[in-house]
This record gives sequence, C-alpha cells and structure tokens, in this order.
Amino acid sequence: MKTTTLLLNSLLALALAGFGNAYAADETPLQTREEIRAQHLKDTAGMTAEEREQYRLEQQAQMTDEQRAALRAEKQAQKAEQKKNKAAKQQGSGNGSMLRDGSGAGSQRGSQGGMGMGR
Repeated sequence: MKTTTLLLNSLLALALAGFGNAYAADETPLQTREEIRAQHLKDTAGMTAEEREQYRLEQQAQMTDEQRAALRAEKQAQKAEQKKNKAAKQQGSGNGSMLRDGSGAGSQRGSQGGMGMGR
C-alpha cells in the first residue's frame, strides 16, 4: 500500500509540475516610455481631442499592474536623475554670486543710503 501511494503521489506531483508550466501566464513584454509615446503619436495622428481622450482611456484600461509599476519606476528614476543633475549644476558652476574674502572690498551702500539718497 505504501509503495502504490508513493508511486501515485509522485506521478501526481510530476503531472502537476508539467501542466503548471503549460498553464502559466505568458509574460507581457514591457515597453519603455519612448516606445509607448511613439506608438501613441502614431495611433492618434489624425484624431480629434475627444477621440484622443477616448483612446487614452482605453489604453490605460488595457495596461497590466506590472506595466503600470514599471512605468512608475522609470518615471521616478528619471526624476531622480534630473534632480541629481540640477544639484550638480548648482553646486559645480556657481550661481554668479561673489564669495566673501573678508577684505571689505565691495558695496557698502546699503548702510549709507545708496545712490540718489543725497549725502
């Protein structure tokens, strides 16, 4: 009895493993933002504003959760890259302000009234 039970259980496990792969969900190919944008522009070239809005809603309804998550992650990565580039520009090149060297050279007009105030 134990031998037949063991044999049947192992056959069942092999059958489930074989059929499981056959019934597994197909992987949906993920597109980049540029590919999606190019496809969208091609599809909506001759549409009115209302038709474009309807097309956009249909496309959003067809997206899978994985596609939405991938697009969100890509957008966040682009924002982080832009923020990093902006910070590097501000830090590296300076913004036109003069550094103080303690020499006292420079405009002192703020405390003395400035031009046109009549001394």
